[in-house]
Amino acid sequence: MRHVSIASIAPERWRNGGGITRTVASQGGDWRVSIADVARDGPYSRFEGIARISVVLRGHGVVLRDETGAAVTLKPLLAAAYDGARAWRASLDDGPVTVLNVMTRIGAYRARVHAITQPLAIAPCRAALVVASDAGDVLIAENVREALRVEPSDGARFLVTIESETSGKER
Repeated sequence: MRHVSIASIAPERWRNGGGITRTVASQGGDWRVSIADVARDGPYSRFEGIARISVVLRGHGVVLRDETGAAVTLKPLLAAAYDGARAWRASLDDGPVTVLNVMTRIGAYRARVHAITQPLAIAPCRAALVVASDAGDVLIAENVREALRVEPSDGARFLVTIESETSGKER
């Protein structure tokens, strides 16, 4: 596993220009894990054909609403899945938030986000990331071939795994 300080990752403007994100790991347009700072209410970037999972790491929360009235609530330290193709509009709950975002191309990859509350085993997968939100760090393992163990120590909060959807074969 390699260790990356979130602060050392160069910030990028959102696709729609409304915020800042830091890409922690990605594979082209097939999957991406990033950490975004959301400072104000406004539109979320749309990503056709992309499934999203988000977790509020800092702040009180965000409610996403689309033009049909559908809503997704992003709460602190709870993973929420939603469709990246929808035109979501964010409303912050009592101030700015920092959000862990996981995006995967539908039909190619799937992601899982687990809170680390006890020791976990990482099964073989394309990529695994351990987000230590207290310390502002990420541990990254790519092309995991043998099971790894993760402990809830040192501020480790979340395990993100990315797996291929194609009949068990890693891409």
